[in-house]
Amino acid sequence: MYAMHKYWSKKPYNLVSRYIEKYSKPNEIVLDPFCGSGVTITESIRLNRRAVGIDINPTAIVSTKMGLTHIDLKALKKTFESLRSEVEQEINSLYQTNCPKCGNPQAIASHTIWNGEQIDEIWVECKACGNSKTVKKPSETDRVAALEPARPASWYPTNYLLENYRINAKAGMRVCDLFTPRALSNLSLLLEKIRQIKDEQIKSVMEFCFSAMLPQSSNMVFVIRRRGKSNGTNGNGEGKAEVGSWVIGYWIPPEHFEIHVWRCFENRFKRILKGKQEVNYAIPVSATEFLSFDELEKSQVGYLVSKGTATDLSLVHSNSIDYIFTDPPHGNRIPYLELSLMWNSWLNYEFDLENEIIVSESKVRQKNAKDYEQRLKIAFGEMWRVLKLDGYASIAFNSLDDETWLSLLNTLLAAGFKIKEITPLEYSARSVVQDTRKNALKTDFVITCRKQMQEFRQQIAFGYSEKELLIAIKDFLSSRKNGAETYEIMNCLLVSSIPTGTVFRVSQIIETIKDIATYNDGRWQLKPS
Repeated sequence: MYAMHKYWSKKPYNLVSRYIEKYSKPNEIVLDPFCGSGVTITESIRLNRRAVGIDINPTAIVSTKMGLTHIDLKALKKTFESLRSEVEQEINSLYQTNCPKCGNPQAIASHTIWNGEQIDEIWVECKACGNSKTVKKPSETDRVAALEPARPASWYPTNYLLENYRINAKAGMRVCDLFTPRALSNLSLLLEKIRQIKDEQIKSVMEFCFSAMLPQSSNMVFVIRRRGKSNGTNGNGEGKAEVGSWVIGYWIPPEHFEIHVWRCFENRFKRILKGKQEVNYAIPVSATEFLSFDELEKSQVGYLVSKGTATDLSLVHSNSIDYIFTDPPHGNRIPYLELSLMWNSWLNYEFDLENEIIVSESKVRQKNAKDYEQRLKIAFGEMWRVLKLDGYASIAFNSLDDETWLSLLNTLLAAGFKIKEITPLEYSARSVVQDTRKNALKTDFVITCRKQMQEFRQQIAFGYSEKELLIAIKDFLSSRKNGAETYEIMNCLLVSSIPTGTVFRVSQIIETIKDIATYNDGRWQLKPS
């Protein structure tokens, strides 16, 4: 159920559930004010907690609710087949091409490979001769069919992307420029028919499916070519083409796929159907969606999911939340609303760019580090306000940048939190974002704090000499017969030093460990003297 729709920085549900179980009890209320795709909320409900999820991104709110609501699977499948009967043939009409084997003029182009403005090859399906895939070179008729479809689109989003070199959003680029004219025509038709579905709940699932399939129907799907005996070549010495996927950003590769719109929708529907089956099984039927916090507080089970900003949690009462687990935006790592503009635009969702807590390279937004820190400080203050006294809050974080670490720790301390521990959130499979970003740790860290009444709200600064750091690491590793993991060393050095008002630099900790210890089987051991 966590694979129904793409979203960035999804946390492993099994690890998030461990924190929920450790720091909260059944029927207690768990809050995630940056709920994203909804992992914290779904796991809380699955573990018999009540939950509150808030996010500024409409796509995040829809994704979260999709992971919580039951659906009549029989009715869903019936509606899908009805939709197929309405649109598939009409969509097929724009992909008709001559079969290279039998000459059937009503064969279907399932995949079209573009190189710039030219078509390189077409993958053809033909019912007349039973061929499921034949690769052919295009004719001029094929090119015209894609660029000047016989049925023009009735509507498509013309929103401009926010210029941002980091996510390949160029000046003057619009959402509709991510698709061929033929794809726009068929997407427009499909969305129009979906919006005519009378059952509101089923219609929302179909709109969700439409949103989820958009990247694969766009021009951002790159071509993979592997050379070798098992893969063969295309006759030009190039490896045979394989379908890639959209990763992140708005880069249109020179060589890219245009995939049949109904095939994209059908494939995504299979994933959505599987996800909804899992939701029906994992989420208690008694888990009710509430529209107000008052209603949620009076219940024993249920959730409240609302679009909003973490800087204003006024819908939640003070001292009412038992536990918080959240993953706030990490500086400029992922500009969520900019990356979600394609989804939000197609479904006409309203989104609030002004109040997003983010650092963005988009000059028109003026979202710099100062704005980010000020808003994050307000958000942590709100989290402190709504959390019960002695309650815990866990914040996922990933950066090796010293100033970012110091800013985060001081912001938490300024809000009134006491930092209790820093632990890892290991990933079984890392995303492209996690693997490539600058100053990335091999894992996210989770900083767990506690709300305690303190007369003095401490602030910390960097200190300690390289010699002092060297001695501290040596002393710690010497006391560990079986060595230690990276996070154990960091946890010891950071958490123990925070009360002194002076902390070690994170980057120096990592580099010093490498200098004086060897890494084996996931643990550090001191090098022989």
